[in-house]
Amino acid sequence: MSKLTKLNGKNFECFPLSWDTDYFGVKSARVNLKGIVKEDDKDRILEYCSQFQFTTISNMNNIKENNYWIGKKTNAFLTDMNIQFHKVLNYKPNHQAENAYVVNNCLRNEQIVEIARKSFQHSRFFNDSKLCQEKAKNIYLHWTECAFGQESKYFVICERDKQIAGYILCSLNEEQHYCVIELIAVDEKYQGQRVGKSLVQILETFVIDKGINIIKVGTQVNNISAAQFYSKMGFIYVSCGSVYHLWRKS
Repeated sequence: MSKLTKLNGKNFECFPLSWDTDYFGVKSARVNLKGIVKEDDKDRILEYCSQFQFTTISNMNNIKENNYWIGKKTNAFLTDMNIQFHKVLNYKPNHQAENAYVVNNCLRNEQIVEIARKSFQHSRFFNDSKLCQEKAKNIYLHWTECAFGQESKYFVICERDKQIAGYILCSLNEEQHYCVIELIAVDEKYQGQRVGKSLVQILETFVIDKGINIIKVGTQVNNISAAQFYSKMGFIYVSCGSVYHLWRKS
């Protein structure tokens, strides 16, 4: 089986992760479990995983049967419970926020980089001692840096006092009419000053103009402040999934 081969079944998909492989320096893959996996498919999935040093297994919707066989058949360990929120926009909101705007193909901005460097206290990567902890600490900084100059990546930027106070990094799926918030961060100096609210409101206006009416976002279950923020902004909880890390036995 080629190292670039994907493996798909009725209730699962497996694929290599080139970004993770390059960043962490370990051959990485991901498995998404979308339903109850049949017995013969379990063996196919585990054979696929054996090609990689490190595999992330996402048990979407936290299906109990999948949790059971993962624990029984593998040495994978739970690193995250991920909760997903959606917001459906039924009409164009009348939001007007001063000094907030959206840009793609964004040039590198050191103010954004510095906000990213100081933000993001929750991550499944922090819960895996087998990963380089310095790399884990800086993964969202690197994520942000990789988005600069990318046509498909959009930055929503809010300014205060002629300084960047916060940003959202997002991507659009115009065919299926949804937007995914990948990252959101607010400079600590401006927290509590409605910067996050302004960012989301400007994003809502922007995506409606693009013909998109759904915004999706996920966060860690222990990131209580983020979950409370999304709920306050009108996002609805839709699902919770368990995320495992599986390392190949040496």
